[in-house]
Amino acid sequence: MQPFGDRSKVVIEPMLTDQWFVDTAKIVEPALEAVRTGRTRVIPPSGEKTYYHWLENIEPWCISRQLWWGHQIPVWYGLDLTAPGFSDDEGDGAMDEVEMLQFLGDGGHVQRDARHHCAADFATVADRFLDDLAALPVPLNHARVIEAADRAQAVDLLAAALGEYEVTQDPTRLVYPIWRDPDVLDTWFSSGLWPIGTLGWPEPTEELKKYFPTSVLVTGQDILFFWVARMMMMQLAVVDDIPFHTVYLHGLVRDAKGKKMSKSLGNVIDPLEIIDEYGADALRFANAAMASLGGVLKLDTSRIAGYRNFGTKLWNACRFAEMNGVWEGHATGPAPAPKATANRWIIGETAKTLAEVDEALETFRFDQAADALYKFVWGKVCDWYVEFAKPLFDGPDATETRATMAWVLDQSMILLHPFMPFLTEELWSTTGKRAKLLVHTDWPDLPATLIDRAAEAEMTFVTTLIDDIRSARAQVHVPVALKADLVATSLTDEARAAFQRNEALIKRLARVDNVTEGPAPKGSIAVAAEGAAFAIPLAGLIDIAEEKSRLQKALDKLAKEIGGLKGRLDNPNFARSAPEDVVMEATANLEARQEEAQKLRDALARLADLG
Repeated sequence: MQPFGDRSKVVIEPMLTDQWFVDTAKIVEPALEAVRTGRTRVIPPSGEKTYYHWLENIEPWCISRQLWWGHQIPVWYGLDLTAPGFSDDEGDGAMDEVEMLQFLGDGGHVQRDARHHCAADFATVADRFLDDLAALPVPLNHARVIEAADRAQAVDLLAAALGEYEVTQDPTRLVYPIWRDPDVLDTWFSSGLWPIGTLGWPEPTEELKKYFPTSVLVTGQDILFFWVARMMMMQLAVVDDIPFHTVYLHGLVRDAKGKKMSKSLGNVIDPLEIIDEYGADALRFANAAMASLGGVLKLDTSRIAGYRNFGTKLWNACRFAEMNGVWEGHATGPAPAPKATANRWIIGETAKTLAEVDEALETFRFDQAADALYKFVWGKVCDWYVEFAKPLFDGPDATETRATMAWVLDQSMILLHPFMPFLTEELWSTTGKRAKLLVHTDWPDLPATLIDRAAEAEMTFVTTLIDDIRSARAQVHVPVALKADLVATSLTDEARAAFQRNEALIKRLARVDNVTEGPAPKGSIAVAAEGAAFAIPLAGLIDIAEEKSRLQKALDKLAKEIGGLKGRLDNPNFARSAPEDVVMEATANLEARQEEAQKLRDALARLADLG
């Protein structure tokens, strides 16, 4: 079978040439031992198996490349002019024509293998060739070493110099031409010295003393052997130290279906186009949010659009704060000590979020850090706290609420800055008085004492109750515009106190009209809360029979879709022959429909006792 070039479409004909190799067996063991003993750790740990597999089965490494670019191999060659049988018959320290012919004829110098030396530069290697020339007869042992382009030119230059010497008998005209190996070093050999080469090695620079070994290497799992292992071997061989203590392997970026991006497939996503449409911060946050350990990063524009909206949410929260005088006279400072429950609660949530983010970053779980920030900033700050603050701005707690909101938004910007640097820096510069740029601001250190357990329990009761009331209304299709009554069927003392303190807030956000206590009326749906139980009477809000019919029709339709998807996935032929992304998409669709069907069944169950 003949090999053909994928671009030229012509037959590839092998040509054997001399190549330089590294005997990796002599340098591999320290690199293996460094990972085995934990001096260097690979994250995720599955990367260590790949590392061991490559290095335990390593072969000699060819480092020659026949390219026009790259670091030229630092090896020079020169003709072997040794002639053991030659003697200066006249003993005059000169070579006449007879002696020259005897010397050249005895050696067969042009046909011999060349001598070679390795050095960092021409001056150094020239000295080494002079040591070789010292063993030659006078006056050849005093020849000047010069550089030639290649062996052919070296032969011509030597012949010309010898000819001129025979005419002039001037030994100062004698030269010994050497030529450099035309090959360049393998890219991975050159980049294998990156940790020390960038710090001035081989010179003992201050930068090398200060910054080497480095700390964490972040790279792709596909070059674990090509680059990471080479750096480990070469640094340990050259300077006898590990280049870094941690290697973090991020996932490969693929398209939304998990396929590798390819021009031929037409699924390449241009990051510049994404930035133009959604912004650099949205793309950056999406990459962090999807950076699970050892996983594939499926870049989906719908998620990037969602994170753009997330940035807009924070921007609008800062504008809301501005409209309520939060930024007037504000300067970055320590956490306030408010009295209002909502304010104490959000300060505690900020401290809890910082602890989650710190732990996630410490363990390189950037996806978990992004998720914690997303839930806190969007869910706790922009959704709940902004709503809780509205009535507080009109009451006696207005001053402390402004101080609390300013501090919480400051902390949100600081924590989000590594993930969304441009948006947060812009907001930082336009809100309050800042002593320095956000990028130079210290990372917060919030004590656990900021977490108020009583405020946390009360506001958790409030937010959970509001969410559950909203969910119950949505399941049975109570129109959003309509207010519903709420009946408290049981309340503990703690739940009663929490409800009474936040009744106005609950009624406004959950669209509740009247609140009473007593048994659940007929035709109502139940809502449970911590230490309490409620009922929502549906009389006059919905047509129960019609709603049951609608839910059943939707459930029947889903059942058919679920049956079809299960049939495909249970078919061995489909699982065996369909592309992986198609199988994954079918599985995801099945799970989504099963989840939706469960919600419909729950809604029907709620209506089952209503008539």
